[in-house]
Amino acid sequence: MGGCFFFVLLSKGFGLNLNGEAFYAMAASIPFKRLLQLRSDPLDLEALFMGQAGLLAHPLKGSYHKELFQRYIYIKSKYKLSINPAMRLHFARLRPPNFPTIRLAQLAQVYAKSAALFQAVVQESSLSNCYKLFDVEASGYWERHYNFEVESRPNPKRLSRGFFELLLINTLIPVRFAYAKYCGSLSEDSLFEWAAAVPAENNRILSKFRALEVPQINAVGTQSLLHLYKNYCKFKKCLSCQVGHEMMKTV
Repeated sequence: MGGCFFFVLLSKGFGLNLNGEAFYAMAASIPFKRLLQLRSDPLDLEALFMGQAGLLAHPLKGSYHKELFQRYIYIKSKYKLSINPAMRLHFARLRPPNFPTIRLAQLAQVYAKSAALFQAVVQESSLSNCYKLFDVEASGYWERHYNFEVESRPNPKRLSRGFFELLLINTLIPVRFAYAKYCGSLSEDSLFEWAAAVPAENNRILSKFRALEVPQINAVGTQSLLHLYKNYCKFKKCLSCQVGHEMMKTV
C-alpha cells in the first residue's frame, strides 16, 4: 500500500503548484498494480500517464503522439481504465521544462528505472544515493520537444538537481517522516540534515522576507518562512506570530 500512496503524492509533486492537483488525480486513477505490470517499457508508462492526464486526445500531432495514443487505447481497454473528464492541465505561466508533458515523461522514466521506489526512498540513508533514483532523462523524442509536434532546439530533458530538491522538500522528506513515525523509528536528525543540505529557495514570497533582512540559510529556514506566511502573514496575524511581534517592536 505504501508504494501506491507514494506514487500519488510523488505525482502531485511532479505537477508543482499549478498542475499538482491534476497530476494527483491522474495518479489516483491508475491502479498501482497496473503501473508495476507496465514498468518494463517506459513508453507504456508514458502513454499511460499522458493518456490518463488527457494529453492523448484528438487531433493527434505527429507520429510520436499517435504511437502513444495507440499504446494508451490498448492499455485503457485491457485494464478498463476511466478518466476524469474535468481534469485540466495548464501550460500557461510555466517555464517549458515544467510543462506537464516533460514532467510526465520524466515520471515515467523514474518508475521504469526503480522497481521498488517507495522502499528505496524510505530506506536510503544517503542523500546523494537518493538523488540517483531520480537522475533520469525523458525519452528521446523530448530532446527536441516540449510539447507534441512543435520542435525546439536539442536539449535533453534531464530531471535537474533543483527540481529534485523541490521534490525532496515537498514530498520525499514528509513521506520519510510519516513512514518513520508509523514504524516507530523516527529519527528527526537525519531528516533535518537532508533538508539543511538543500539551498534556500527563491520566490516572490521569500524575496519579501529578504527585503526585511530575515536570514535564509537553507531550505529549513525558507520552509519555515513559507509556513509563517501561509498561516500568519496572509491573515495578518502579526500579533500571534513571534517573528511579527518582534519586527513590530522596531517600527
